[in-house]
Amino acid sequence: TGHPPRTPTAPAAGDVLVRVVGTDFCLGERRGSRTGRIHQVPCAAADVPLYALAEAGGGRWRIASDHPDYGAGCSGVPSGGRVPDAPYEDSECGDPTRIEEFSLEPYGTPVEGYRIVPAGSATPGSCVTVVGDRAAAWARLAQAPCAPDAAGQLFDFDRRD
Repeated sequence: TGHPPRTPTAPAAGDVLVRVVGTDFCLGERRGSRTGRIHQVPCAAADVPLYALAEAGGGRWRIASDHPDYGAGCSGVPSGGRVPDAPYEDSECGDPTRIEEFSLEPYGTPVEGYRIVPAGSATPGSCVTVVGDRAAAWARLAQAPCAPDAAGQLFDFDRRD
């Protein structure tokens, strides 16, 4: 990949850029789209929406989104995670049918990054995953089985000033 190894930033409450480990991609949406679908985009352009981590208690986290057109929201997985390839998307917070809390699980020794694991998913063993062409901008994210090598499943939470 040609990227120098970075020391991942441990999750902490506050404003973050959610980076796909080992790439120059961060998470974001396509401005003007109403789907809320989250994609990997070049980090320099990852400004819609702005993300923040918020502790939800019990070691769980909410990933809050602040969208210039739609306002405050939460990243989540629809339908309680029952759909195997359910999209990872931003929407209004508080929909009881969506999973909006996640475990951010360290992976590797030393830690290479963090898996975003939907808490209480109806499909256990699932991770938020970059699906499709992982080398391409605008590849989408979805719930998928956690892979032994965590390919496309490691994220870093860079502090955003």
